[in-house]
Amino acid sequence: MIGSRVLIGFCLALLSQAEVTKNYDRRLKTAITLDHPTTGASISPDGRTFLKIAHVDGTTGSQIVEVIGSNHTLVPYPDEEWNSWNASKDTPTDSENKFASTNAQRIGPDGKLWVVDSGNLQRFPNSSKLISFDLETNKVDRIYYLGNVTTTDGALNDVRFNGKYAYLTEYAIGSIIVLDLKTGHARMVLRGHHSVVASMPLSAEGQLLRSSSTGQFQYIHADQLEVSPGGEYLHYQPGSGYMSRIETRYLNEALHNNTMAELLPSYVEPFSLTPSTGGTAIDSEGNIYYSDGDRQEIRVLAPNGTTTLLVRDRRLLWIDALWLDTQRRLWMCASQLNRGDLFLQSGNQTNTIKKPIYVYTIDVGHSPPALDHA
Repeated sequence: MIGSRVLIGFCLALLSQAEVTKNYDRRLKTAITLDHPTTGASISPDGRTFLKIAHVDGTTGSQIVEVIGSNHTLVPYPDEEWNSWNASKDTPTDSENKFASTNAQRIGPDGKLWVVDSGNLQRFPNSSKLISFDLETNKVDRIYYLGNVTTTDGALNDVRFNGKYAYLTEYAIGSIIVLDLKTGHARMVLRGHHSVVASMPLSAEGQLLRSSSTGQFQYIHADQLEVSPGGEYLHYQPGSGYMSRIETRYLNEALHNNTMAELLPSYVEPFSLTPSTGGTAIDSEGNIYYSDGDRQEIRVLAPNGTTTLLVRDRRLLWIDALWLDTQRRLWMCASQLNRGDLFLQSGNQTNTIKKPIYVYTIDVGHSPPALDHA
């Protein structure tokens, strides 16, 4: 009886969340207007804007683009060749030098553009990679091939930096990957640990999401991650929320120490009961900004674990991969990802995305930490 009451209460709570989206906040500014959903913007120190295009609306084309001019022309970055992947025609060698299936892009603390490519490991072993591009030459700086680390059932999701180390979330299995940027040595850790495995499906607009290909509830494991401004902690969570943290010194040591790798679960700390989230960002004070897909909110998680509301607006539908620029503006891509062809839609529609797609900004009064990006 108690279990039934809890379940009924949970379902009612989800339904009611769809009603908490009536607000309109005039602080939101429209930065970019698009015909394609985007799941991440990043801005270089000199003002260049890059986007990750998500083809969840039936469109095809470039995955990583630069926004040029006041009319927001999208130009393939670094060029058309990198964005010309065709799984039915390209070879394993092609997969090493093209974007097979990108999941994230961001400017790093070194001022380079970094792209996370989860690839297609079932067919192309070296398609899973982390690539850095020199923005002065627009050429490849370095490629880290990670197929032997993620394994064929893994998929890279996003990346953050901490000196010579990079940390990546892997969402298919649920794990963290630690990478030495100097040597290229990498290791998967915390595989299958409860802190990286989703306990609930993704939700948005008050609905639990089901995969359009299987009809099953959609679970996204290790997803969002942020490094504290001083580099002491890695904060991370599955897509459905519940944030944990771990001291980075243990992660770094586990890269080369089998014993520490086995002990890592004992150093994981619960941090915050965050909701189903599309994206996060962190500022120089250690505040973590995260989106709430059900309530169309951006909330701020302080270093002491308390949360406050930054903005609630019905236009903030599935904000993915937040970005904080040097002008203290938070960039928010309203991707409408839950309405795309990845998920089952009402009335057997292939997608219910409403265009145009908008990228918004809001002033937050805080700068990004130097450790996070230039």
